[in-house]
Amino acid sequence: MTDLNWKIARNESAVRAFLKGWDDRDVDACMAQCTDDMCYLNQPLEAIRGKAKVRQMIASIFAPAKKVEFKLVNVFGHGNKVITERIDQWDWNGSGVWQMELKVCGMFELTEDGKIYEWREYYDNEYWTKHGGPSLEM
Repeated sequence: MTDLNWKIARNESAVRAFLKGWDDRDVDACMAQCTDDMCYLNQPLEAIRGKAKVRQMIASIFAPAKKVEFKLVNVFGHGNKVITERIDQWDWNGSGVWQMELKVCGMFELTEDGKIYEWREYYDNEYWTKHGGPSLEM
C-alpha cells in the first residue's frame, strides 16, 4: 500500500469512527476523532469553532434523539479530505420508526495525523426543522 493509500484509508477510518459515535449517541467517541480547534460548518448557519462548542452542539442533538443511524451510501477520500454521502435517520419519539431520513453530503478535512479539523455538512435545513430536528444555532 502506498503512503497516499494508507493515509486515505486512515482518514476514512477516522471519519467512520466519528459517524459511528453518532449511531451510538456517544459524543466522546465523536470528539476523540477531532482536533481541539475544529470547525463545524452547516450551510447556511454560522460556523461553530472549537471542540467544546462542537461537543455542545452534538450533545444538544443527541438529547432529544431516542435512536440515530447514519447510513453510509458512499465514502471516499482524496489526500486529507473525506466525503460522505449519507442518509441520517432519526427516531425522536422512541417508536422504532424513523421520523426523519435526511439526505446529507458531508466533507471532512483531516490533519496530517488523521484528526478531523473541519467538518462541513450540506442538506436541506428546512426538511431538518420540519421533521423534528432541534436548532443547530449556538
